[in-house]
Amino acid sequence: MEILPLLLLFLGHVAVDTFQGTLPVVLVKLKEVFQLSYFQVGIMMMMLNLTSSVIQPIFGYISDRFHTGWFIPVGILWTALTMGLIGWSPNYFTALLLVGFTGLGTAAFHPRAMMSVYLVSGLKLGFGAAIFSTGGNLGFAIGPLVGGVLVLGFGLHATLGLIPIGILLFLAFVFYPGDFLRRESKKRAAVSKQQDQLAAAIPWISLIAVCLIVTIRSWVYMSAITYLPMYFETQGVELKSGSVLLTIYLACGAAAGLYGGHLSDNVGRISVIVVSALIYPFLGALMLVTKGPWVWLLVGASGAALLASFSVTIVLAQELMPRYIGLVSGLILGLSFGTGGLGSALSGYLADIFGLYITFWVLALVPVLIAGLAILIKAPSSTISELI
Repeated sequence: MEILPLLLLFLGHVAVDTFQGTLPVVLVKLKEVFQLSYFQVGIMMMMLNLTSSVIQPIFGYISDRFHTGWFIPVGILWTALTMGLIGWSPNYFTALLLVGFTGLGTAAFHPRAMMSVYLVSGLKLGFGAAIFSTGGNLGFAIGPLVGGVLVLGFGLHATLGLIPIGILLFLAFVFYPGDFLRRESKKRAAVSKQQDQLAAAIPWISLIAVCLIVTIRSWVYMSAITYLPMYFETQGVELKSGSVLLTIYLACGAAAGLYGGHLSDNVGRISVIVVSALIYPFLGALMLVTKGPWVWLLVGASGAALLASFSVTIVLAQELMPRYIGLVSGLILGLSFGTGGLGSALSGYLADIFGLYITFWVLALVPVLIAGLAILIKAPSSTISELI
């Protein structure tokens, strides 16, 4: 494992997701300045989701076919510039375009950066992916804080404060003396014809199972982010405390994701996925029926159980398709947020009909399906996973 390149990629991930994570706070001021409707605000969030998540597999495919190490520093700088300029938008249409361009920067960055993480992690693929994923979780967590400090503290034009951070990281990547940005997944040691054919094959059943696992987990994850404070408010918990509970949920999930990636290097990817999926319903159910101080512990434990497999599924998909690391990285990362957003809308629909309490029972139990899907995954050959 190459520590310095991995640390640099981690910082880049923190920055990119922090930049886009400021948008919810920026939208509050844009709504006020341009007198936007909630629908118009929703369109802006949908634009970011479409451009940053849905098209990631396209950038991943490009990264597999061409030398695109420059996607990483340019993606960071591009995201910083577009989000930095959004506070200077003269009208809604310009702001909408800048949000779309922001998504393009993040979509270019993520799959190529995930490929580089794979290439510098050595034998600790799970741990390397976990470190990188934790950077993203951290970025999304501090994005609203950074946005609040800039926009609420100094005004909408203060979004320019994001640009210097992007420039510094751009320069750090460009002038790093190592060659990790120039490495490509296709540059691997010579192997026998039989091994080469095996590596090139696409295990459709296993890959579809991994994608469905990510979709289900993302549905639960994004629904928790959206509705958990509201749920606790219906249970008599103040909204402020409910927000803190969500922070605990996400923080414990990020920590568990880091450990889960490390653990998967030793006990296997599928084992971590199955155990995580079977523990979550138990802890989620206890969280729903428990009152008082124990809720705080159970919220953190639930978040940890759900997100322990976050980075594991990325590495598993990469090992299933070692010749298409960029494509599968973009596919899994895109599903993690794209389908999660659709899932949160489905949860809102269920909550309108049955109430949040019943909806959270559904969300608590549905991860059991993940364990069933994991049975369909044929673990990739260790020989193939070592070809990079």
